[in-house]
Amino acid sequence: MHTGNLIPGRIPSHKLKICIKMRIFISYSNPDLTIVRTLGNQLNIFGDVFYWNQSNIPGTVAWEQIYNWIDNSDIVIVLITGNTVTRAISVGQEVRRAKAMGKNIVPIVSNGVLPSELGFLSGVTYQPVDVLNPLPSISRVTEVVNGCYENVQQNKRIALGLVSIAFLMQLAGDEK
Repeated sequence: MHTGNLIPGRIPSHKLKICIKMRIFISYSNPDLTIVRTLGNQLNIFGDVFYWNQSNIPGTVAWEQIYNWIDNSDIVIVLITGNTVTRAISVGQEVRRAKAMGKNIVPIVSNGVLPSELGFLSGVTYQPVDVLNPLPSISRVTEVVNGCYENVQQNKRIALGLVSIAFLMQLAGDEK
């Protein structure tokens, strides 16, 4: 059997596709859970989606767990509706943590929320959403996440390539 210049049992490098999952955290107010579930279901094609009602683990410290999700996420989605404004302290803590960790933040803001109520998101462009018809906004956010996903894929492939090169160099050094 002729394999050309391929090493038997190896996948040709041009056919090797590395797919790395993203980690997505969604910050929201509990009354908006229906929108969050729809959004989460749409975004799970990109990787693991974390939000309190779906992902909490009984017996863990709540803020420690939330900060862990944020710290390990590639992107943070923040849903802000009139419901969110009533728990702005919690959402504000999550956004401050995401900013401090240098995370990509994508706010989704309902029509009824006044700009003066977005103080903790000052300077961040947001996606408007009609809470009675959220699907167009969810589609737009999905496009934004897809762009972030492609960037994350590229950055993680580069990192994996650099680790591989370092490993091969270490192996070559050990053989001498």
